[in-house]
Amino acid sequence: MSSSAKITRFDLYSNIALSQGALCSPSALQGWLAGYLSTGARLSKEQWLIESAEYLALPDAWNAKSKLPVLGFYQDELKQLESQELAYQLLMPADEEDFSVRMQAFAEWSKGFLDGFGASGRIAEADITEEVMEILKHYDAFSYGIEEDELDDDSERLFTELVEHARVTALFMFYHFNQKQEEPKLH
Repeated sequence: MSSSAKITRFDLYSNIALSQGALCSPSALQGWLAGYLSTGARLSKEQWLIESAEYLALPDAWNAKSKLPVLGFYQDELKQLESQELAYQLLMPADEEDFSVRMQAFAEWSKGFLDGFGASGRIAEADITEEVMEILKHYDAFSYGIEEDELDDDSERLFTELVEHARVTALFMFYHFNQKQEEPKLH
């Protein structure tokens, strides 16, 4: 990357996570947070710093230099999910990156969503509709990615469609479980 190239949001959070010894990408962390928040659960600043460090398997807590961007990450993600403009976007490597790198990040996002959804402990089995179960099954399938020998001319198009499907269904999940909390405020 040339010095004049603009650093992407993905690269920014990758650099922060890698500098702390993270074992997975910021896509995994975003997926975890989206899954967690979609259940209606929220975290305090201290809880988020602990949970995010644990999920990324950091050897130590976030250092002073990383805390502010990591806290900003939480606020940005929540704001995007709550946006009436449906602004939420999956945090993926740039299109110029190798397909396998982007597919790995998408698989990590999908697994992260499932992990966060479960970690909240807020959704009872009775609350999982057929539509929600279908989405969770999709995320489970996505978490395995696409093997190199399965790649073909349509893989790029399929990848774009899968990312958009995950984006839209993540918003659906967020609105589905968060609207119950907000209804009393409307009256």
